[in-house]
Amino acid sequence: MNHKKLLHTLSENIQSKVLTVTPQRGTMPTNKFKDLLDKQAQDAIIETLTKQKIDATLISEEGDKVFGTGEYIITADPVDGTSNLSRGFPPAVLSLSIATEPHQSKVDAGIVTNFYTGETYYAEKDKGTTLDGYPVKPSPYIPYRHGLIGMDISKDPKLEKTTHLIAESRHIRQEGCSAASLCHVASGVLDAHIDLRGIVRSTDISAGLFIIKEAGGVYSINGELFGDLPLTRETRCTVIAANTMRLHDEILELIE
Repeated sequence: MNHKKLLHTLSENIQSKVLTVTPQRGTMPTNKFKDLLDKQAQDAIIETLTKQKIDATLISEEGDKVFGTGEYIITADPVDGTSNLSRGFPPAVLSLSIATEPHQSKVDAGIVTNFYTGETYYAEKDKGTTLDGYPVKPSPYIPYRHGLIGMDISKDPKLEKTTHLIAESRHIRQEGCSAASLCHVASGVLDAHIDLRGIVRSTDISAGLFIIKEAGGVYSINGELFGDLPLTRETRCTVIAANTMRLHDEILELIE
């Protein structure tokens, strides 16, 4: 299976379906509109895999499904940042990875596409990471206090862990879209991204983690450097991603 061709086809088809309905924003209750966005994106994945007769097991935030023999594992968050997209607030992305087994360590390719800009991050095993076809790398080391730090504290801020981190940083940003934040670390837009809530799903971050690793960045899952992760809808974790090991370890020291 040509991973690159399939992931780009899925990305194009998801964008097409989702952007068809975004003009309806404001014409219905927000929750109903969010459901519509998610359904459109999930339908695009199912239609594409069915039409192309792909043997894959789809692990998606919107529901799992087996196609043919289910040989490959496709982990998807069809719309990451649905709340953002439903209100017209960027960023919001689609996030897809392909693996040979249902574990993060077995991911071979990943793609993240921004619904607002069309910018597409793509990574393939041992081939690095690209943004719209051009290679990207994380930023060089910068002390935590002066770095541009992404942090997700919505829903469950874990203030006992994050208060010191917030106080020590001069530049905190919350994008409300895990996959986008991870890609921004991979390309040097952010210097680090921190999510200590323990509620982010593997479907949200599988592609983003792979994209960071291939770009040359660093991450830890549940405190384990480049830790493995079961690719299921139920899997939830903490994440620290950084441009360098030095900044990653500095973040750990601040937490402790």
